[in-house]
Amino acid sequence: MINFKAIGQRIKRIRKENGLTQERLAEMLNISTEHLSRIETGSYRPSLSLIEKVSDIFKIEEQIIMFGNGFDKSNDKELCDKIECLSEEKKQAVKLILDLISN
Repeated sequence: MINFKAIGQRIKRIRKENGLTQERLAEMLNISTEHLSRIETGSYRPSLSLIEKVSDIFKIEEQIIMFGNGFDKSNDKELCDKIECLSEEKKQAVKLILDLISN
């Protein structure tokens, strides 16, 4: 089952992460601010074409909006920063752990 409230929450999070207001994103999507607000709260179901437009605007895959699949890019940077500060010995340990869990 598709969780439209979660889709709306993801759209809102992505919009905010990219520094856009509801007004600006609504304008880019050619919908009213009220319509976008209702999508973000889960009151309205976004059409597939609207989800495609959102994914095009933010350069992300539709499945991330639909299902939350994928890795949050903000976590990517944080993780890289933490690994970068480690000693070579600890970096090797992290690599070993990643190799073990990714297979």
